[in-house]
Amino acid sequence: MTGTALNRRTFLGLAGAGAVAIALPSCANQASSDPNVIRYWGMGAADTDKDQAVADAFAQTPEGEGVRIAISQVPSSGNSDMSQIITAVRGGTAPDIWWIDRFNTVQSASIGLLEPLDPYIEEYEGVSAEEFRKQWVSFAVDELTYDGQLYGLPTSTDARGIMYNYDLLLKVGLDPDMFDPEQHVLTWGELGEIAEKCVEIDGNGNYTQFGFAPWLDQGGSPYTYAFGAGAAVYDNDRTTTTMDTPEWLQVYDLYTEWVERFPFARVDAFFATYQPPNAPPAQTVMFSERMVMTPTGPWQIQGNEKYAPDLDFRWTWLPVWNDGDPTYTWSGGQGLVFPRGTEITRTKWEYMKFHAGRPGQTIIQPMLGNLPTHLQTIADGAYNSDAQFFAEMLPSSTSRPPLPVGTAAWDALDRARQSVTLGSATSQEAAATAQAFVAPKMDLFPGFRMPASYGQPIDLTPPAGG
Repeated sequence: MTGTALNRRTFLGLAGAGAVAIALPSCANQASSDPNVIRYWGMGAADTDKDQAVADAFAQTPEGEGVRIAISQVPSSGNSDMSQIITAVRGGTAPDIWWIDRFNTVQSASIGLLEPLDPYIEEYEGVSAEEFRKQWVSFAVDELTYDGQLYGLPTSTDARGIMYNYDLLLKVGLDPDMFDPEQHVLTWGELGEIAEKCVEIDGNGNYTQFGFAPWLDQGGSPYTYAFGAGAAVYDNDRTTTTMDTPEWLQVYDLYTEWVERFPFARVDAFFATYQPPNAPPAQTVMFSERMVMTPTGPWQIQGNEKYAPDLDFRWTWLPVWNDGDPTYTWSGGQGLVFPRGTEITRTKWEYMKFHAGRPGQTIIQPMLGNLPTHLQTIADGAYNSDAQFFAEMLPSSTSRPPLPVGTAAWDALDRARQSVTLGSATSQEAAATAQAFVAPKMDLFPGFRMPASYGQPIDLTPPAGG
């Protein structure tokens, strides 16, 4: 099947499975003819001011003189839907630079949607891609690496922990020292007992105040706790899928045990009452002080400042299984890529490097509340000071595994979590189903290996020269 004979439905089906490399038109993007205009698909409408601030700063540099950054509010579509960029690449209407969810990068590269950066790094920077990438946090670069080549430059990142309402904690009668990350790391056993003390129930048996449930917020993805259990999707040494191991059963058993303690239907009714679907951003169970704790990340800081500035929200580590276990978390984030067909010029390269490097990250990250990925920018402390705890998490963090079937793995884990919390499958059944869904797709990439640095300890020391 050739690229010209491939219809859109077939293309999207293959893309969703991460199955094969797709032949795409080799023509340059039709809208890239003006060398002084860079078409950029950036963040959402609410964050256009941040993209514009970087564009304005670039215009003041020698490389940006006379250059216009045409910003469109077409952000990455998250964890699964790549139809927008697929359609644009195939139609020759893709942007010159795309702000992508890093998690989508390896899959996008594996089906031919992106241009590798290695040749341009060597041409424009005069160093190898391996040397150039040392400026950024390694797990963020790993997410942008496929088949030994770099396909993007990382921008922001984050981490995950438990946010709690300090005053509500005291009102319930709990010991705040248990939540002080410098004094203690909660175990799941301790958190379960604490959560029960937070619950208030009305005369009809409905929750009116709730403590914590592991499937809420960022806990909806089993990845959030998988790293604490040692569960892995893929064994890089044996090049095989590993989604049905005892470690994954431990994660699903965790959900099962908590559902037995706090029935899913009653928790769901609690949210339907106090935080219904499509509620305005100010109407949350945390802002109304109906819930004490939730697993979330530094992006929440903006909302806290805007909608609940008088509430004392603090952060602590995700819970561990046993006292003394190492702390853990994981980090997502974004990056900048050249879609397939982009006519890559020095000007476009300089803007990508500026935006993803120290100048751009120094501008954007304090405004976002998230963290930089550029090591010197982290060392400079160029981020919202309220995110300091998350910055301290980075040495023990990692990313989701950078796989060409990353979307399939994410979806399989999400379905597994839903099945055990709803009681429609046992842990063993959920893990087996996930393995059966993902393994055949990974088999289409025999011998695939993630970067050797994936999962290794993170060194935040900037390279010499910044």
